[in-house]
Amino acid sequence: MNDQPRIAVIITAAGASRRMGGVKKEYRALDGRHDAAGKPLTVIGASFLAFAAVPGVDAIVITYPPAPAGTGGSGYGHGAPAHGEEALRAALPAIPDRASPALITVPGGETRRESVHRALEALAARDGPAPGAVLIHDGARPWVDRDLIERVTGAALRHGAAIPLSPLSETPKEHEGGFIKTHLKRDRIGAAQTPQAFIWPDILEAHRAAHRAAQSAAQQTADGENRYTDDAEVWGIYGGAAAIVPGSPRNRKITFPEDLAAPGAERDGEGGVPRVGTGRDIHPLVAGRRFLLGGVVIPFTRGEAGHSDGDALTHAVIDALLGAAAAGDIGELFPDRDARYRDADSMELLKTAWRAVRARGFTLGNLDCVVICEAPKILPWREHIRASLALALETDAARIFVKGKTNEGFGQTGQGRAVETLATALLFAKNS
Repeated sequence: MNDQPRIAVIITAAGASRRMGGVKKEYRALDGRHDAAGKPLTVIGASFLAFAAVPGVDAIVITYPPAPAGTGGSGYGHGAPAHGEEALRAALPAIPDRASPALITVPGGETRRESVHRALEALAARDGPAPGAVLIHDGARPWVDRDLIERVTGAALRHGAAIPLSPLSETPKEHEGGFIKTHLKRDRIGAAQTPQAFIWPDILEAHRAAHRAAQSAAQQTADGENRYTDDAEVWGIYGGAAAIVPGSPRNRKITFPEDLAAPGAERDGEGGVPRVGTGRDIHPLVAGRRFLLGGVVIPFTRGEAGHSDGDALTHAVIDALLGAAAAGDIGELFPDRDARYRDADSMELLKTAWRAVRARGFTLGNLDCVVICEAPKILPWREHIRASLALALETDAARIFVKGKTNEGFGQTGQGRAVETLATALLFAKNS
C-alpha cells in the first residue's frame, strides 16, 4: 500500500451496547490480551491497533457516546465512565512510536449515519493533504486484520467503494406475518462486514446528501432516519454500486458478552500439534546506521550493517517462525542478492513471512527472544519491542518476551562490535 494515497479510518463506537447488559462493549477487555504498557487490551484498542499498523493510514477518527445531561460523564462500573472523550481515550492502548497516525475523537449522534457524518466532517476540517480513501469500521470488530484492510482498500480505489461480504451458511428466508414470504437464493446473498472503504470526497458528499434528506420532515416520514444500517447503504443511494471482496470468518462483531472470546482456536495448543523453530542472526555495528530491534529504533552511536535495514532481532524471529512451519528461511524468501530488499523494512518482511506461515494453518503459541550486546541496554526498550513484534504478528504482547544479555567480553559481540540475536517460536499446526 506504500504507493497508494493516504488512508483515513473512521471507527464507530458511539452506540449504547444495550445487548451487553448496559456495559460499553468497546471498552471491555479482550481475553488475556495486553497493550505495550501491560494494560488489558480493550475491544476498541484492538481495532485501533489493527489500523494503526497499516502503511498509508495517517488519521484515525473514533466516535464516542457523549455524556447524557446531568451525568458528568461518569457512572460506568468497569474502571472508566461510559461516555465522553475521556472514557474513550482511557480505553485506547499504548502503541509503539512506529504506529502513530493522527487520532481524532468526535462525539457521536443519535444514529449511526449521523455519527459517521460527523466523523467525515471532522476529516474535511483537518489541515493537510486530503485522504485518497476512507475506511469505516465497527469498533466492535476487534479481529480485523491487515490482509482484509488492504484488500478492501485496493478494491475501493479501483471501483469507488468496496465492502467485505461473507457467505451465509444457512438458507435465508424472507417472512411476513408469521409465514415464509420468499425463498431467497443463498449464493446471491452475503453478510456485510466492515471495514467498508470509499474514495474521498465522494463518501463525504454521499453522507452530506443523506444528512440533507434527514433534515426534511417529509423525507424522514417517508423513509425513516434509522434505515441506514451501514455506509454501503448510504453509498448505494447517494453514491453508486459498491464492489465486494471476500470477508473473513475471524472478523466477527461483538454483540453479547460471550462474543469476547477469540474466534477460531487462537488459544495455546487447542487441538493443535506443537511445532518449535529457532532463529539466530548477528550483524556488525557501524557508524551511520540506525540501531533497530524488533522494529524499534533505539538511540545509539552505531547501528546494524546489512542488506536490509539490519534489524537482527526481526531476522531471527522470521527464521524461527519459518523453521517451525518448515517453510524455508529468510535467505530463501528475501535473498540479499535481490535489489528489492536493499534497505527493506524488516518488519514488513516479518509480516510477509507470518502471512505465509499462517496460510499453512499455523497459530502462534509464544515467541522467546534473546538480544546479546554490550550496549545499549535492552531493558528500557523491552516493552516497546514486545509491542512492536506483537503488532506485526497480530497477537498479544503477552505471548512474546525479549531478554537482553552481554557476552562478557568474548568475541566481536563481547567487544561491542556486533549484536547477536536468538529466537524460539512455538507454533500449533491446526491441520496436522
